[in-house]
Amino acid sequence: MNIDDIAEIILDERSSPGELRQAMDMFVSLCADAGKVAPDASFNAWAGDSLLESGVAINPGAAAHCASDYRRSAVFIRGVHAAINELSLRFPDSTLQILYAGCGPYATLILPLLGRLLPGVIKLSLLDAHQASLDNVALLTSHFGFGDHDIEMIRNDASSYRHSVRPHLVIVETMQKALEQEPQFAVTANLAPQLREGGVFIPERIDVSLSLANTELHVGLPGRSPGGICGESLPDIRKHHLATVCSLRPQTAFDQMQRAQSQSCDAGLQLDPTTVMIPNRSDLAQLQAAFFTKINVFGIHYLADYESQITLPLICYELSPLSAGASYRVIYELGSYPKFRVEELEDS
Repeated sequence: MNIDDIAEIILDERSSPGELRQAMDMFVSLCADAGKVAPDASFNAWAGDSLLESGVAINPGAAAHCASDYRRSAVFIRGVHAAINELSLRFPDSTLQILYAGCGPYATLILPLLGRLLPGVIKLSLLDAHQASLDNVALLTSHFGFGDHDIEMIRNDASSYRHSVRPHLVIVETMQKALEQEPQFAVTANLAPQLREGGVFIPERIDVSLSLANTELHVGLPGRSPGGICGESLPDIRKHHLATVCSLRPQTAFDQMQRAQSQSCDAGLQLDPTTVMIPNRSDLAQLQAAFFTKINVFGIHYLADYESQITLPLICYELSPLSAGASYRVIYELGSYPKFRVEELEDS
């Protein structure tokens, strides 16, 4: 199986979960053999991560390992492919300027597609905080025969980087579940305003909601190892939606960031809070609060609950034990370690 075969399987909507898993495993294997960065599932002591002002840029080995989260990779690749096709219709006489931020060592979300694009169709700018990732992508593009494509490597912090031209397509996938730890929000707020009018930003939307769910939640393996059920047997869960506590959209991210900066205090940058109340339910003792993440990549391509590591639930222990009638303020905090903070309201 070569990289073009891999792309064919990933883009085929009839491919089974098993076929997608096999294709992404082969992609990781080919990249590991051809390059100098192997996937690392250990993540010992965050070795090699870059601690940025806007979040953690995980190390190249960890980023490579994320490609094995096959449903996540496949859905994003399909979304990128659909976006390129759409942009080719919107801008028929233009070389499409594509900026891929946080590309990692394998440029997973676009590298399998390069064989389907003639040289000159796109100008690809790969942006990453780690030089080792960029050097490795350069090796891979040469190895797979994509040397004729116009590709530049840029080492920079995507949350503050200014691109030289307005791109037609921006790709950003720098996130963990519930937008914790990594700088997806800050990167989106910085790069979305740089997008060309009529362009596409991927992902189109990320919604994090707080829900009550039964305590038999399948939360996957600890740390950053890939998970998700991906179309196989989903766990039997009951969910009661409390509130959407963060909605990240390219069109509004910059304004949200500006508002957070204007209201900054000793606690740092915070988005507008959301107030939630625990309902009075007969099954409350069997439920637990958790953050759930849904990602609209592009068009019909999205990731829902349990479909990948980044859409597994994140338990909200601050609400345990659940108490009917209790009210809380939920705040998304930006900064060097983005996360949700929960405060109980005194009059609840």
